[in-house]
Amino acid sequence: MKKIISLIVLFLYFLFSFNFFSANAEIVKPVYKQLKDSNVDGVDNFPSPTGVNMTPDGKKMFIMSHFDNKVYIYDLTTPFDISTMDVGNRTIVNTDGLGDNLSTAAENDKIKFNNDGTKVFFFSATGHAQFHNLATPYDVASISASTIIANDGINYRTAYSSTISSMKGFAFNNDGTKMYLSDGNNNTNNIVQVQLSTPYDPSSGTFEHNLDTNSVVTANPDKFTGDIAFDDDGTRLYLTKINNNNTTEATFIYVWKLYKPFELSSANYVDKYQISGNGNILSNYGWTFGKDGMKLYLSTEDLNNDGDDRIYEYDLICPYGIVICENDNDAIVSSQIDTAKSIISINTSYIFKRFDWIKRNDNNENLNSKNINIKVHNPILASLKNKLQSSLKNNKKNNTSDWSLWTHGDISIGRVGDKNSSTPKEVEVYGIMIGADKKLKNNKIMGAALRYGNDKIDLETNPVDEINTDSLSLNLYGTLISNEKINFNMVLGISALRIDQLSSGNITGERNGKQIFTGLNLLSNKSTGNSKLTPTAKFEFGITELSEYTDFGFVGNPGDIIYDKLTFETGNVSMGVKYNDLENYSNNNINFNGSLEYINDFTSDIDYKMRNTVDNISVIHTLQRHSTHNLKANFGFERLFDNNKTFSVNYERLQGLSESSYQDSLFIKLSTARENDEEFSFNLNPLEEGLAMLEYKKAMDLFDLKVNSDYKLNGKIPYYNLNLLISNSF
Repeated sequence: MKKIISLIVLFLYFLFSFNFFSANAEIVKPVYKQLKDSNVDGVDNFPSPTGVNMTPDGKKMFIMSHFDNKVYIYDLTTPFDISTMDVGNRTIVNTDGLGDNLSTAAENDKIKFNNDGTKVFFFSATGHAQFHNLATPYDVASISASTIIANDGINYRTAYSSTISSMKGFAFNNDGTKMYLSDGNNNTNNIVQVQLSTPYDPSSGTFEHNLDTNSVVTANPDKFTGDIAFDDDGTRLYLTKINNNNTTEATFIYVWKLYKPFELSSANYVDKYQISGNGNILSNYGWTFGKDGMKLYLSTEDLNNDGDDRIYEYDLICPYGIVICENDNDAIVSSQIDTAKSIISINTSYIFKRFDWIKRNDNNENLNSKNINIKVHNPILASLKNKLQSSLKNNKKNNTSDWSLWTHGDISIGRVGDKNSSTPKEVEVYGIMIGADKKLKNNKIMGAALRYGNDKIDLETNPVDEINTDSLSLNLYGTLISNEKINFNMVLGISALRIDQLSSGNITGERNGKQIFTGLNLLSNKSTGNSKLTPTAKFEFGITELSEYTDFGFVGNPGDIIYDKLTFETGNVSMGVKYNDLENYSNNNINFNGSLEYINDFTSDIDYKMRNTVDNISVIHTLQRHSTHNLKANFGFERLFDNNKTFSVNYERLQGLSESSYQDSLFIKLSTARENDEEFSFNLNPLEEGLAMLEYKKAMDLFDLKVNSDYKLNGKIPYYNLNLLISNSF
């Protein structure tokens, strides 16, 4: 009997669970804010707004009026706030009589711009069009017969597809290489995708795809589809449905997700939002997004309870937040990629600074200590231990130096992403590096260094507040070539990353990562003339793998976002000069040094894949390369003391030339000799998933200090560990 009751309870549990989890998630809805009459003295019909657009700065609104073939232009005293529209001083522009008339009255519907506002496009439902070049971006008031772009009398309703009977919607992709035309007929409801051989030239098109929306937008004699729009990266498509002189039935905005940006063949329908404003059903004709997708503006052309020819303003709780909300995915993932690139650059940069320091201290052999102990916990490598230690002892006999210990602290602040396609980001970086190295024959160097870093990126206009990354990096470095002319140095490193995504101080996503990287540095040993400047060149390359993770979102998001595992390559090359004032540099003297480099970032575009748990539709986003060209300047000083210690401070500025990004860094370094009661060891166990350990011991007066770190080079699960042990023996 107990078993039967248990089975019934278990069945009811699964039944309830299934019903609970299979229930439709609540859709995201725009928040109505206010309305504005676009007419003077409340008189209807002029304008009769069937097309609405706005400048990116929110200071001007354009309304296309289909009853009188005119464009009405309004100034907004407060950007994006329609309550400040200057209706009394609006500018009215007539499109008739310019040599390329649109059509008869009551058919002119849409006004669109290219990506920089230097072209304006007017379209009518009958497929007629009029295009203009604008000498000043968005200056529609300047159009005339001389600004017209000839389109050879093409009828765009029939030019690329036979499925369009009444053209009610029009859009471009971001670079103008694709055009989209929607059919507003009661029975077809198609959206046609056209490839343009010349960007923003609608007459250069070739048919690509037809998206049949009939399965979603049910045919109705009193309703037809209207304008179309995309979100900023082309992974969401929006289509409106309109009442035809019937304000008692609901209208909607329909939303699709696109697996491939701007490719209608990859569209998957998500859901619809019932349009309402001020508590009323609206007969919406024209509409547009504003304020980077955080605003929605709708226009009414037929009478409703609020009157005719009104503009309605809505706030969106997230960018393009109709039906579904998604974080600014590009900003989140690009922040993670930028951090991975920064970790590689910081590690290689500091190691090469160490080579510079050694070069400045060639004559200070007493900075090195006398003790080294190498431990190898592996049967295969154990036989090499004695030979290696014997080799190190022989090096001492050949006037080589023993191992020396050094530390390096860093603080960096900066800003990246000041451009339309990327969310601005504030950057803070803190780190500490501990290393040990040894001089070999012919002035060559070998060494190892461990760095712990913490990178914080603040996303200023994103529901996600911060990307916080902890990293632990192991660097092995050495001199490949050293002679009178050049020094050719190399670093090989691995890093383990832990990335936390935070919103309002709460962790909404956790991601692990690992990377391998290398850097090559070529430094001339001869100054240019008498200037104390030496030429230098550097190459840097890395491969990073970030694990799959789930973004648990924020309030208002009906589902979680799952990001697939991401593997990408990054790199750069640089050339420049270094300055060193090495004359008379000895104990208690100050040496000034600096550098100036041009850096070319050759990292290619990076694709990443994500999906929402509500619809489980995978979408591919592309992060375009940016800050390709950079300048880096460094200036600092160093002092060598009698007690075999050196102290140095450097300020560094990395300035992006491709955009207004920058990063300021302050480096503080201390290098000192080790005593005989210290021990440094590097351990490697290839049979245990490549377990590597770096360990430092020091015997002090009252206690023993031991710092060690281990990392699995090829573990399937990212793993690293850092330990600090203080002990006392009696």
